[in-house]
Amino acid sequence: MTVPNGDFSDLGNAGTIGGGLVGASGTNVPVGSGPWTATYNGVLGLLAPPTLAISPSQKTATISGLLGVNALGIVNNGGNFGQTLAGNLQSNKRYTMIVNMDASGLLDLGLISDAGVGFSLQAGASTVISSLTAAPGPLRVDLLGASTLRVQIYKDTATVFADPLSVQLFDRPQGLVTAALVNSTTFSNVRLAETTIVPANSTLTVTGGGSQAVPVGQPFPQALTAIVRDQGGNPIPDTLVTLTAPAVGASATLHAGTESGRVIVALTDASGQITFGADANDIAGCYNVIGEVPGIAAPAVFHMRNYSPAQIAAYMAAHPGVNGMPQDSVFCNSFE
Repeated sequence: MTVPNGDFSDLGNAGTIGGGLVGASGTNVPVGSGPWTATYNGVLGLLAPPTLAISPSQKTATISGLLGVNALGIVNNGGNFGQTLAGNLQSNKRYTMIVNMDASGLLDLGLISDAGVGFSLQAGASTVISSLTAAPGPLRVDLLGASTLRVQIYKDTATVFADPLSVQLFDRPQGLVTAALVNSTTFSNVRLAETTIVPANSTLTVTGGGSQAVPVGQPFPQALTAIVRDQGGNPIPDTLVTLTAPAVGASATLHAGTESGRVIVALTDASGQITFGADANDIAGCYNVIGEVPGIAAPAVFHMRNYSPAQIAAYMAAHPGVNGMPQDSVFCNSFE
């Protein structure tokens, strides 16, 4: 299951909605030709609605101009992007929603949620996933760069809902003065996956590329692979695996399909296996890339090393006649 134009790159879905007249409002107004729509409200006689803009060049959707005013009680304007998806909620499936958010540089998801900023997955009028109420277990938050949070939430289902699924990205404060608001929020890279719930005692095991080293700034030569198996050793296809490289120091950019970054997800194939690549960053050192699946206790650990030019020179001097550097990261404690 995908979110159409979840990367906001579609030129036909570009445009700016809202703003303008004090008290104006609109519901499910198409942005360009869709699929994303905009819903917004001002406050009659007091506040103009916020502005909602989709920029394919930036690959972002932004809600800006949030305000609050005290008029016999604090009132706010607000808005959200939304779209209805093809399909409904199925039973015994895991739904994972991932959204990147820049809430004017605010990095505490609790404070962001208190300001009325977040995203949700709906089945008709029922909320399946919400960043405002997600429990710590199904919720994962990673900092990307200086100000963007990657928020990932999953929900395991037990029943079927006939109503179609829909997604919303919102900045809808309630009872907040302007100083307490997130004045502008930018959303990007919205993803939704419908996958298998792994049974108890399943495992995630590295099967290839688990110990590698390259010069800084270079791609690792071997594909990194891991397999998900049930208690009986049978592979489990259609399982979402989250892969994470370190946030600071020696690290790598990971790649799998359309996913690329320090934190990505990969889906197991018919053989229960994921395959991804990695490019070393420009900092020398040893580190681990971690693969995780909720419900599987032990992660898959890939041992990686980025060599500096000085380390390469030291190794070559100590091993005359050896052609090239060792690719195995067990050499991590040598020539530091």
